[in-house]
Amino acid sequence: MRSKPGGRGLIWIFTAALVFCFAPLLPAQSVRFVRTLDLSGKTGKKNIKTFLLGKKEKKGCKPFSICRLGENRLCVTDTVNGAVIVLDNNGRIKKTVTHVKGFKIVSPVSACGDDRGNLYVSDSARQEVWKFDSGYQFEAVFIPPLPGEPGGRITGIVFVGGDFYGVDTPNHRVLCFDRGGKLKYSVGKRGTAGGEFNFPTHIAADSEFIYVTDALNFRVQIFDRSGRFIRSLGSFGRGGGDFSKPKGIAVDRERRIFVTDVMFDNVQIFDFKGRFLYYFGGPGHRDGEFWMPAGIMVDRDNTIWVADTYNNRIQVFQLVEKTS
Repeated sequence: MRSKPGGRGLIWIFTAALVFCFAPLLPAQSVRFVRTLDLSGKTGKKNIKTFLLGKKEKKGCKPFSICRLGENRLCVTDTVNGAVIVLDNNGRIKKTVTHVKGFKIVSPVSACGDDRGNLYVSDSARQEVWKFDSGYQFEAVFIPPLPGEPGGRITGIVFVGGDFYGVDTPNHRVLCFDRGGKLKYSVGKRGTAGGEFNFPTHIAADSEFIYVTDALNFRVQIFDRSGRFIRSLGSFGRGGGDFSKPKGIAVDRERRIFVTDVMFDNVQIFDFKGRFLYYFGGPGHRDGEFWMPAGIMVDRDNTIWVADTYNNRIQVFQLVEKTS
């Protein structure tokens, strides 16, 4: 007689059913898989339970966010192992940072570079944003713990045009700082109207606009660089252009907006007006499939880099322009 599945098995079956039930139906015809950067053998963290109880150790880097540092360097944050890793374009490690100020990095959520070669990393558990110099050496606490009820906790970050933007998730707002870390303005409060948030997480920017993943409102919100609300896109659902758990966000030169969804295990693409264009991906472990993807980045040549977190890899795609 077959035994009944345990609680975890039932949860997995239910989750899988949701993924397939709600997954968008329109496949992508304009995104081509290029290659994989395998991180499964990197930054594995030993667990005392593994030693004492004989449980299987989960090894390898679990990339959560990804950003570009110049033409030949990438930076990923690993929230599971508490590490910030600088890679070359082929996935070879150039620098690993696990401690700052003598303390262990706990939960590095996001990283970004500025126009002077500096690197910034947000650690949501320590409630700080750190600044590293162009050699990836710790330089200063760029943003200390923020006041607020609950306490400010910056997650997603981006630097553009001399301004630094941080998403304060528990306080449902986006903060804008100058190059020196001085607060210029904040936008948002908890709610469902335009310009209001329900646990925002990730952020992207271009020369004129910022794009924020409003996770529990199941949408993306667009603002101009002064914080004025422009529009939102997406909603909860199972069709093309709907979200279940939106996460990472990126924008290309044509202002196409790329959003990962950890429940659908895919990337959805919208135009600037908010119209759904297509998606790529799906649940799995093969090339072009994802397991809880998070961070995403689009280069100037339309190369798409996706942090395929629980597959321990970065997947690289090329956006193929349609020809008449």
